[in-house]
Amino acid sequence: MTKKYIIISLVLLVSVLVGGGYYWKTQMQKSPTGVIENVSEGVLPAIDTGAVNPMESAQGANPYDKTNPFSNIKVNPFE
Repeated sequence: MTKKYIIISLVLLVSVLVGGGYYWKTQMQKSPTGVIENVSEGVLPAIDTGAVNPMESAQGANPYDKTNPFSNIKVNPFE
């Protein structure tokens, strides 16, 4: 009698898993329909082409210009 209940429960479990997989594959995997239309309507902000680089006017931004002791050497000592 217990073997009969085990077989019935296994059949029910397999059928629930197969049905759930089928539902997930057919219903949950559908792509949203309105996303493509919303993107093409101009939801994204416009790109500003008049941007200014703040580092163009920065003087002394390179700290290695002042700390390099070999910047005034004119002869290569390794030749």
